[in-house]
Amino acid sequence: MKYRPIYGIIALGLCAASVNTWARIKLITLPVREHIEIQLENEFTSIIEEERIVPLKQGLNSIDFSWHNSSIKPETIVFRVLSDEKLQANVLSVSFPPDESALTWQVSASATGSARVRISYAINRLDKQYHYLAQVSADESTMDLFQYLRVNNQSGEEFLDADINTGGKKNIKLPIGINETQEFLNHQFSGVPVDKTYTVNAAQLGYRNRSQDKLNVLMHYQIHNDSKHKLGTTPLSAGKYRIYQQDSKNSAVFIGEDWGQYTARDDKQKLFIGKAQDVVVKRIIERKKRQQRNGNLYNYDVLVNYKIENFKDTPVTLTIEESLAYLRNEVLAGRGISSGQQLIEWQIGDETSFKNKPVKEETSAQKLTYQVKLPARGRGHEPVRLERQLNIHFKNIW
Repeated sequence: MKYRPIYGIIALGLCAASVNTWARIKLITLPVREHIEIQLENEFTSIIEEERIVPLKQGLNSIDFSWHNSSIKPETIVFRVLSDEKLQANVLSVSFPPDESALTWQVSASATGSARVRISYAINRLDKQYHYLAQVSADESTMDLFQYLRVNNQSGEEFLDADINTGGKKNIKLPIGINETQEFLNHQFSGVPVDKTYTVNAAQLGYRNRSQDKLNVLMHYQIHNDSKHKLGTTPLSAGKYRIYQQDSKNSAVFIGEDWGQYTARDDKQKLFIGKAQDVVVKRIIERKKRQQRNGNLYNYDVLVNYKIENFKDTPVTLTIEESLAYLRNEVLAGRGISSGQQLIEWQIGDETSFKNKPVKEETSAQKLTYQVKLPARGRGHEPVRLERQLNIHFKNIW
C-alpha cells in the first residue's frame, strides 16, 4: 500500500535578515516518519506522536508542517527536538500562515547535522470503541474476560506500521489506513472471581406483580477491578459485554448482554443478566402510624415486612435496597410533597429484624441497603422461607 505522510516542509540555513523574503514554494518536504504511535488510553481524545529525522544547519531553520485534508487539531500540535550532545536545537517561535492548514516553527541549531524531532497532536475522527466477551464458569464462581478494541479511522490520515498504546503494558503494532476499521484483542483476563448478586429495590427496579406485592429480583455478575480479583492493571473502559456461561457439556451458552460503565482501578462493575424467578420477595407496608408532635408537625412510625423465598438448590445473598424518599411518599400517598420537605429526617426503629447492620458503602441519607443470606432449599425441595422487618421513624413531617 502506498505510504501517505502528513506533508511538511523545511527550509535550512537562512539568516534572520532574509526570513521575510522566503517563498514557501522553495521549501523542501519533511522526511518520512521514522516512528508513529497512536495513544488511545485517554477516554475522549486520540493523540498521535510521530518521530522524524530532520537535517538542520547551524543557525536559524524554518520548519513548515501541513495537514491538508486531515482532522488534526492545530491548537494541540507540539514540536520537540530530542536531546543530542553534538547538536543543540531550540524552538524559538511558531507562526500560522494565513488561510492555510499549516504552521511554521523557527528552530535554532548549534551545528549542522540531523536531529530527531517528535511531533505530537490530537486528532479528530480516529474513533475507538470497546466491547467485551465474558465466559462464566458452570458454577458461576469465575469469569474469563476478553476486552476487544475497534478503531475506525476517518481522520484523513494513514497510519501504517503504527504502535497503538491503549494504556497496557505493551503497545500493539497495527496498520490503519484511511477509512479503515481494525479490531483486535486488547486484554485477556483468566479466572477472574465473580459474585452473582440478587437485588430488590421497589423504587428503582419495581414490582414483578404489584397486586401480589412481589418485587422484581434482578441478577447481576459483579466484578472487582483490582489485583485481588486478577484485574486492576488498567481501568475498564465503557463498552458492551456479551456474557456466556459454560454448561455441563463444557459448551458456551449465551445468557445476556449489558452495557458496562467506565470502571476505574479498585472500583467494581455490575453486569445485568436477567430477572430471577426462583427467588421471590414480597414487600408489604404493615404499619404506618402517625404521631402528632406539635400543631401540624408529625412523626410517622412505619413497618415494612419482606417475605422471602429461595427455591434454588444453592445459597443466595439477597440485597434489599429501600429508598427512604419512595417509602415516605408511599406513607403520605395522596397528600403531595412540598419542595420544603425533600430533605428527610429518619431513624431506624427497634423492630428492625435484619441480622446485620446496613451495608456501609451502599447506604446513604436517602437509601438503606441490607444483605440477607438465604440457605439452599432442602432435600424435599421445599423453598427456604424467611421474613425480615424494617422499622423506620420519619420525623418532623408537615
